[in-house]
Amino acid sequence: MDEEKRPAKDISAPGNASPALSQHGAAKHSRQNRKPFRIPVGVALGLVFSLLLVAICGLIIAYMAAADRRIAGRLLDQQAAAILNANQAVLDKFFSEQDVLLRTIAVHAAAMQRHLNGADFEAFKELLPENTEFELGRSVMDDAPADALQDVAWSAFEWREGQAEAAKTAELDLGNGQRLFVHYPRAVFLDVARDMTWDSRQQVFLLSGRNNVIVVHGLQGVDYSATPETPLPLLKQMTETPLHQIWDAGHQAHIIDGQISGRLFPASGGVYTAIYTELDTGPADGWIIGTLYRADQFGEALDQTQVVLYAALAALVAGAALSFVVGRKLGRPLARLAEAAADLRKLEFHEEHRLPSSPLAELNDVNQAFNGSIGALNAFAKYVPRQLVTRLIEEGMTDSRNIELREMTIVFTDLAGFTSLASNLSAEETAVYLNGYFETVSKVIADRDGTIDKFLGDGVMAFWGAPSDQPDHASKAIAAVTALADEIEKDNALNMRLRIGIHTGKVVVGDIGSASRMNYTVIGDAVNVAARLQEYGKHVDPGAKVIALASGDTMAQLPEGAKATSLGPVKLRGREEALTVFRIA
Repeated sequence: MDEEKRPAKDISAPGNASPALSQHGAAKHSRQNRKPFRIPVGVALGLVFSLLLVAICGLIIAYMAAADRRIAGRLLDQQAAAILNANQAVLDKFFSEQDVLLRTIAVHAAAMQRHLNGADFEAFKELLPENTEFELGRSVMDDAPADALQDVAWSAFEWREGQAEAAKTAELDLGNGQRLFVHYPRAVFLDVARDMTWDSRQQVFLLSGRNNVIVVHGLQGVDYSATPETPLPLLKQMTETPLHQIWDAGHQAHIIDGQISGRLFPASGGVYTAIYTELDTGPADGWIIGTLYRADQFGEALDQTQVVLYAALAALVAGAALSFVVGRKLGRPLARLAEAAADLRKLEFHEEHRLPSSPLAELNDVNQAFNGSIGALNAFAKYVPRQLVTRLIEEGMTDSRNIELREMTIVFTDLAGFTSLASNLSAEETAVYLNGYFETVSKVIADRDGTIDKFLGDGVMAFWGAPSDQPDHASKAIAAVTALADEIEKDNALNMRLRIGIHTGKVVVGDIGSASRMNYTVIGDAVNVAARLQEYGKHVDPGAKVIALASGDTMAQLPEGAKATSLGPVKLRGREEALTVFRIA
């Protein structure tokens, strides 16, 4: 800015700032942040209608739900118990048939009164399961009567040399000096599991203890070779079925309540239900016999019993929603008024913010008065820094005593040679030119979170560091100046030359003025320094399209590697001490 256009008064820093004022502003800001809870009128009306309906109908539906749950729970218990009892009956039948067959062989051996050989078993092989093998051994003498039939002894699954899978062995003394061993491989029990499968939704399983798998129906092709240490596959290895996660602990896994044993557990592909019985007697002592379902399929009976309940809940939800909609509709005009007022608080004035007329007399009067306020404030907002006012409101810093001491970065810009340029323009052309200049500068400053303090003739004063805290205020200011310089240098349509000064220092910032008229501004020696740096630019490079000078105090706050040209110590007009100056554009 040309020297003759400077304000007559000089700007000087006060001796010190009162810490009480800063503490008062901080305390007030903290109180304003604690907003009381408020509920919209429409929501309140809707909730009243909805809750009343829910309270009346909810008790009825809750009673129905409890009764349905009890009935459905008993039905599922009965269904599961019937399935498990039927499966155990199949297994008991298998062992019973084998027991009878082996005793028949013993009777046959006693009638032959000689040692049996392989040919004697040909007639019995067709009666035994496929892949079953016979083996004869020498009998051990015992004290049992010679004509008494011995009990069939069953072993656990054991590895047999030369065999790919383990076998369960039945052993019986034939009473003729021989013992009969019949080996039942795991494959035999696949047929048993198939006989236990009542529908396609089931997956029957037989486990030896909780960790070893005898068979899982549908996994006949699983490749596994028995070893002496692990004659049966480990359950964890059967990743082809979700059953391998049955005993895993998890937030969804739990034991099923009821009269039967079962677990609900998540696995890949969904959630599953396993019902089972742990056997502790007979040839299957230590086995677990069970059935695996998808959880939603096992609960079909429960779903069917809940049809009426769901219908009642749907009707209740629909009624509550309708009540809520009616309440919201009654409160919608007030909500729209609140939204428009919130936009007005942010100094946003658009045609869509105007409120329509209302059939309710009182509300119509309020809407018309509000529309009149929008017009008045829209005219007023053109003469105040809208961005600054918005920030002050957001920060809760509207108290007239809001004054504090801060370190900030100040920027002054000035049109070089504007006086001679304006002498060749009409008043209208001058205004258009200045408005274009101010629009260009203002946009760059606003985009980098700066605040325009005032327009001074053909100059602009802006600052960073208030009203919001900006620890990187110097970096933001330099970024804005650099962007402005680049825009002016590259765009030939912007026929202007610009001088810019940037300085960082302590200033007093806040509401300065009288009770009837105030400015949110900064005062202090740092402001004077920024103005003098801008003025000094015409001595450094008078013909430059853009020259921007920054003080060493500003450059000291920038990250390492910031590009600038040092001009060394410079003694500015009106200052005794020299100041280190850098050119950044």
